[in-house]
Amino acid sequence: MKTDIIKKQKNPRFTFHQIMEGIEGVFIIIACYLTLFLKPIRDRWGLRKEDAQRIFPGDELVEQPNAQFTHAIEIDAPCEDVWPWIAQIGQGRGGFYSYEALENVVGLNIYNSDEVLSEFQNPKIGDLISFSPNDAYPLVLCEPGKAMAIGFSFDMDKNIQVESDSVLPENYFKLTWLWCIEPIDEQRTRFFSRNRIEYAPSFKNKLMFGLLMEPIVFAMDRKMCLGIKKRAETLQIAEA
Repeated sequence: MKTDIIKKQKNPRFTFHQIMEGIEGVFIIIACYLTLFLKPIRDRWGLRKEDAQRIFPGDELVEQPNAQFTHAIEIDAPCEDVWPWIAQIGQGRGGFYSYEALENVVGLNIYNSDEVLSEFQNPKIGDLISFSPNDAYPLVLCEPGKAMAIGFSFDMDKNIQVESDSVLPENYFKLTWLWCIEPIDEQRTRFFSRNRIEYAPSFKNKLMFGLLMEPIVFAMDRKMCLGIKKRAETLQIAEA
């Protein structure tokens, strides 16, 4: 199974379904650029304002974010049927359950698995989660069955990661990305995707991270939420 997945990632196929989904993603991104005034609402998609402002696991790693979004979705499946899809997130693993064609057209080589992969079900702090064949970031938080998050700091001038406990460079970018779940009741789960970003104050950074990236991030993250929901509910039906 693992060999087959890696093979598909090295040779990504663009099926008709993937292409149509990619077109959908492009239209959503364009619509977001045309409605930038709705950004505050998109930043908490699936949540009330007060729910998006609560404290989440790992928030202390980026204490004063310049930008933040929290997206959520209700899933008609218990937590134990949702967590396996989160545990295997990553390129070379289960994928990101988003617009595969858009990811692969820029060379990320991501294959979204429709199966739970047993070899990736035990994530731990320090594990590297790949976003492409050349970029991977460490898990800085892992509570099996509940939450996991990547976190890293980046030197924008040198285009390299820097140690999280080192002095930040003058032009820096710092991020945490949390995936977590909580039970609504015995048969329903709420999934959260939360991104907190801190960056050096400059016009370029404010434009890039505060404005231009948001439509792309929203479209891809929304699709990931829907992808996890679909897979978890399908697993629930199969086990019923």
